[in-house]
Amino acid sequence: MVICFRWMMLVTFLTFFIVSGSKDLRFVFFETFAVAAIYNVLITLGYIKHYNKLKRIEYLVLYVDAVLVSLFICLLGGIHSDFYVLYLFIIGYCGVFNKSMRSIKIGVFCMLAYTAACFLAAKQGSYDIDYWRLAIKNIFIVISSYGICFINYEVKRYDEMHKKEFKLARTDKLTGLANRHYFEQKLGEEVEYSDKSGNPINVLIFDLDNFKRFNDTYGHIWGDKLLLLFSDIIKQNIRNSDIPIRYGGEEFLLLIRDIDLKTAKLVGDRIRKQLEKQRIYVGNDDSRKLVTVSCGIAQYPRNSTNMKEVIDLADKALYHAKETGKNAVVCYDEMVGVSRAISNE
Repeated sequence: MVICFRWMMLVTFLTFFIVSGSKDLRFVFFETFAVAAIYNVLITLGYIKHYNKLKRIEYLVLYVDAVLVSLFICLLGGIHSDFYVLYLFIIGYCGVFNKSMRSIKIGVFCMLAYTAACFLAAKQGSYDIDYWRLAIKNIFIVISSYGICFINYEVKRYDEMHKKEFKLARTDKLTGLANRHYFEQKLGEEVEYSDKSGNPINVLIFDLDNFKRFNDTYGHIWGDKLLLLFSDIIKQNIRNSDIPIRYGGEEFLLLIRDIDLKTAKLVGDRIRKQLEKQRIYVGNDDSRKLVTVSCGIAQYPRNSTNMKEVIDLADKALYHAKETGKNAVVCYDEMVGVSRAISNE
């Protein structure tokens, strides 16, 4: 982007001169244009070879650009030159790609550099400077820098507000996990990934055991603390690529890609054991309360090629874990195996 900007500025410089049709300054112009082109080539090569180093001092490079523009203005007519508009490119780039206040600072610098260039050109050309014209152009430069700063501030403020609203729309307010709305949007992407890569997606559904009784006994505040505690436990035991979701109430869903069913069960069991070890304090009672969680697991496309059906199968496995004593992790395959064994008997 910065390289394109620099060459665009140089082309504008050339276009301005051609449109002006000033033949008297043709030799001087092409000398200065050659210097500018060589400078641009050096900066371009520097960005290609040492991008990270130059990126850190990019703001300072813009000051060098402003000095060079001032030099060209001095050589090509001073106060009578229209090349001062090139300052606006520098100020604009600074405002968009750097901090907003920097565009004001470089705007003031451009104003001072332009004033110095005009006085130097007037001294060399032995003519009186038009102070009103100089003042108007300087005011225009400063107003432009403030305007760019304000526009950039408003754009960034709107962008931050939009990001915040977007995050709130897809995040559970209490736990900070993704909500069901985000899950429904993400589901199609995960299925597409699995179909293309050939890797499975494991669906783990967790449900806090006896949560309603816990909520009724100790109140919603402690119920919320338990939900928050469990969401933190999930976060501590998953990878960045895994997707934890507050599925609803005391239910949590976890999408884990690229691992087999056995490993997925180990993840679910690790989360279950960590919650079991917590034995949290509640109310004014000094004793610790045992809180457990049950988990059901199904895998796409192993158990079904329909992702919604896979979720239903994971839910059935969860129900089986609840029915057979709670505080357990059950895979759908295990549940089916048990059912078949009972049927055979």
